[in-house]
Amino acid sequence: MREVFFYLFAFLSVVFAVVSVTHRNVIKGGLSLLASFVALGAVYFTAGAEFIGIVQVIVYGGAIVVLYLFTLMTMDLKNFGKEPLRTISLAAGGAISLFLLFSILYAGYRFYGGSIPATVSGAKELALPLFYRFLLPFEVVSVLLLVATVGAVAVGRREE
Repeated sequence: MREVFFYLFAFLSVVFAVVSVTHRNVIKGGLSLLASFVALGAVYFTAGAEFIGIVQVIVYGGAIVVLYLFTLMTMDLKNFGKEPLRTISLAAGGAISLFLLFSILYAGYRFYGGSIPATVSGAKELALPLFYRFLLPFEVVSVLLLVATVGAVAVGRREE
């Protein structure tokens, strides 16, 4: 029964992700992105990684979608969508995306042998390598994100 829910939520996640990319209305696209993130969190729950599922829903479902919607509020949406679609760019992006999708699926099949792993990881299994073995790269990434945030605020700040 767990595998049925796993595949159902995985299918829903992919469907909502496709809708979020292809929908003409950007607000509905953002809500589809939120639904995709929640479905992906449910995939993590069915795979036995409850901590990662909760982090997925809170961080991506909450923070990233709110950031996305705030960005949309600052854009000029009246002129959005009036530019013609370039079929060459669309075809190239689709071909690259399909190649990456099949590469990921093939790598997962080779690594897991066609079966779903019993558990992905818990909070303790995630925290031990992160805060012991990879502490220096973790801190470097956190400083890099802080510098990027300060830079974004400095660039976005308007002179009076």
